[in-house]
Amino acid sequence: MSKNPNRTFAGAITLAAAIALLSGCSTPAANTPQENESQACAATKAYASALTSFKDSLTPTSTVDQVKEAREQVAKAHEDLLKASEAVAEDRVDAVKEAENKFSAAVRDIPDDATLAQARASLLDEAANVQAALSDLGTSAKC
Repeated sequence: MSKNPNRTFAGAITLAAAIALLSGCSTPAANTPQENESQACAATKAYASALTSFKDSLTPTSTVDQVKEAREQVAKAHEDLLKASEAVAEDRVDAVKEAENKFSAAVRDIPDDATLAQARASLLDEAANVQAALSDLGTSAKC
């Protein structure tokens, strides 16, 4: 009596799936609304701080590379904010995403040979737009 290789393979897959389920590969319990709001508020504050740092970095002696590096810090804080606020005020999160996209494009579109003085006003405006959307999100999350 020889074993059927397909049957052995199917059994191995079933066993692996059962082990995965028993070892904790399940979805974690959802946070309470208060925990969701608290996480969103903390991420909102961190993002606002990153934006303030970005605006503070826009000095007459800053290089385009320094501005782009500061922008990367804002981008990371933005990603953290999106994760933390998934369950809170989706429409406000969408407004922050839109403002962030415009802000990213403004930084990305700075020519490498441009002076910061040429781009400063536009970048400050775009950062202010993101901060306004972020403020609306914070209000919605009851921060």
